[in-house]
Amino acid sequence: MSNPPTASYSEPRVFAKWRPVRRYAGNPIVTADMVPFACRGIYNSSVVKHEDRYVMVLRCEGYNFYNFFCLAESPNGYDHWKIGEIVELPKDAEYKKYARVQYDPRITKIGDTYHMTFCCHGSDARMGHMTSQDMHNFKWEGFITGTGFRNTVLFPEKLNGLYTALERPNALGEIWVTQSPDLKFWGNQRLLMDKGKCSFGWGKIGPCGTPIRTKEGWLIIFHAVSVVCEYEFLYHAGVALARLDDPSELIRVGDECILTPEMPYENAGHTPNCVFASSHVVEPDGSIKLYYGASDRYQCVADTSIDELLEVALKR
Repeated sequence: MSNPPTASYSEPRVFAKWRPVRRYAGNPIVTADMVPFACRGIYNSSVVKHEDRYVMVLRCEGYNFYNFFCLAESPNGYDHWKIGEIVELPKDAEYKKYARVQYDPRITKIGDTYHMTFCCHGSDARMGHMTSQDMHNFKWEGFITGTGFRNTVLFPEKLNGLYTALERPNALGEIWVTQSPDLKFWGNQRLLMDKGKCSFGWGKIGPCGTPIRTKEGWLIIFHAVSVVCEYEFLYHAGVALARLDDPSELIRVGDECILTPEMPYENAGHTPNCVFASSHVVEPDGSIKLYYGASDRYQCVADTSIDELLEVALKR
């Protein structure tokens, strides 16, 4: 049986009954039968608010197991999703070598440009980068990592004059910080968080959506995997806080997960017992729509807020 590694945590570790995240009663919000193409499942997708609408980049998988990205729009971020437009992907030989499948899109707006990073997996995993001005037309910018990397997530602003990102070396299952002067050449890698910092992620951890600037620091939502009896993988979501001036300096990791698989649509699917909080939208009042994939089959949403997630990151 796999056991979590020994780590030191702040007391107390038994808390009052309270949950910072509330699932939307209409979950799941997108299912395969809503897609106007042959589709066996909706995987971890990404949502941004563009002008007056919510735009989702869905990762869909056909019955031939080909993965494609499809756009969906909603007036409120919860329902009435209009689905149909496929994102055109590169067709050159290099892309096809490393992208027999593509998955886990993350979208960050920097200035007036939306940057979508996603994993391209063929002979090995590496990260691709596309940009858009309108969440309708996308431009391929190229690969931004070598092989062996997943889950690259950009910060929404430059830090000390450099673009900054979180990433996960595929073999390590840790969260690292990396920087670039131009979004093409990356370096200055520093470890932010290893598995030993998380009480519910002794299998592996990795970054989820765009880091959120708060008065207390960078609020980072991450995924964490616990392993039961050396074969069953349970995916959870947690929060951590990093310094504003140097996000490679960890302030604290919440001892409690904010989301864990508990509902039938999270427990049964292509990857059972999985919640993957791949994106979020922060509203002007500080409330957050947290979008997550459920069991590698559905797309869901939950409600929380900056204050509630900070409560977990700092005190629970």
